[in-house]
Amino acid sequence: MKVMTASVIISTYNGAKKISNILNAMLQQTDQSSEVLVVIDGSTDNTLEVVKSFVPKLPRLRIIAQENKGRAGVRNRGAEEATGDILIFYDDDMTPDIHSVSLHKYFHSNYTGIVSGNSIEPVTPDKTDIQNYKGYLTGRWTEKYIEGITQLNKSNFFFTAANCSFKKETFQSLEGFDKRLTDAEDHDLGYRALMDGIPVFFDKSNRAVHYDPITCASYIKRLRAYTRAHRKLAILYPERYSEFSGNRSSLMKRMVYRVFAFPFWVRWIDNGNVFQIIPRSLRYKFYDVVIQALAVEFTHIPV
Repeated sequence: MKVMTASVIISTYNGAKKISNILNAMLQQTDQSSEVLVVIDGSTDNTLEVVKSFVPKLPRLRIIAQENKGRAGVRNRGAEEATGDILIFYDDDMTPDIHSVSLHKYFHSNYTGIVSGNSIEPVTPDKTDIQNYKGYLTGRWTEKYIEGITQLNKSNFFFTAANCSFKKETFQSLEGFDKRLTDAEDHDLGYRALMDGIPVFFDKSNRAVHYDPITCASYIKRLRAYTRAHRKLAILYPERYSEFSGNRSSLMKRMVYRVFAFPFWVRWIDNGNVFQIIPRSLRYKFYDVVIQALAVEFTHIPV
């Protein structure tokens, strides 16, 4: 039986300050047989120089620089250049566990389908409260899954390209990431696989730490971008994504949300410990409401 080879694909845009973390993680992997491709997507900082400094330490490192083509385009380029039977994708702000590459290879040696790993955001005292809030949300989202590999279906589907893998032939059969999409391209690719009868899995044991120094304001802006991306999916593929068509909350709910749709709430969350005296459960519910109000209900209000 042929032993499958793997290509690790790391896409980056202006990632000079964070790319070293994942490249150092590649140096620590228990599997050292896989090539590592870093695809630089039109960066204007010194990402190239930082990546080049790892060439002596990572002999199977390949560097590809291109004009900016966005998330879908940069990942597709990596897949085109890869020589491995398995394509393993990581974002440049991830720090995979030392067994991550081995776990991706194990999956494809024992399962048919595609898999996304576990992107974790540890709650630690050195982070801001809003960063720990996001880490709490991430943990709550995945706590319902058992340790190990779980097959997903329409009711519990999710898929992230921050830590995922495909057999190359499967990726090619799906025609890669849709270049028309900017933020929901990974969700779309995973969902297309599911609809085509390709099994989709989540491996909770395959962990990678997500470095994400958000503020409340930047998080709201990101969620607004996600909402726009999902609505674009509904426009492009209405038969597939009708749930993203943009149904609004009831009038009564919107009246409540309007009270919290003021930028000063965001500034107070970001600029100190005004709310630290409130118990965490109540404080986080307050964050939920402010973020829902400004990220989904009243997106025209500047933050």
